[in-house]
Amino acid sequence: MTYTFKLGNSTYKVDFEEKEGVSVFSVDGENKEIEFLRIDENTCSILVNNRSITVGIFREGKKIQVFHEGDLYEIEAISGRDVSKAEGTGSLHITAPMHSRVVKILKQQGDSVEVGDSVVVVEAMKMESELKASASGTIKEIKIKEGETVEKDSVLVALSDSE
Repeated sequence: MTYTFKLGNSTYKVDFEEKEGVSVFSVDGENKEIEFLRIDENTCSILVNNRSITVGIFREGKKIQVFHEGDLYEIEAISGRDVSKAEGTGSLHITAPMHSRVVKILKQQGDSVEVGDSVVVVEAMKMESELKASASGTIKEIKIKEGETVEKDSVLVALSDSE
């Protein structure tokens, strides 16, 4: 499973996989094997690199508070649709939030876009969604065609910075 989290002004993509009783986490491509044990509803024990770590985890909606060794970290879980918005100034890529079909391409290569402009319409689970630019710029490349099926996290449109 893949999750995206925002911590401060940084966004992290975390992949989680269970293998032979060990949890494998990949944070932005760096793999870590850990043993994970839930002690109670809000407390977890984690064994990583032969070191035991106990953390308190409190979740309310998309907000997650992690308490570890006297420090409190406030993390926000980001949905696939909101990932590029969480990347500070915005992402220069528009990506598929889930496995979907491209219904309509609303802009052409070379068009200027502003933050929030609709660029592509996709359909998944019988619902259409407009994917919007999260950064201002110029459409550098459209990597898809109308009617095409795309996988989750596929780059659909690349923008060049407006600077």
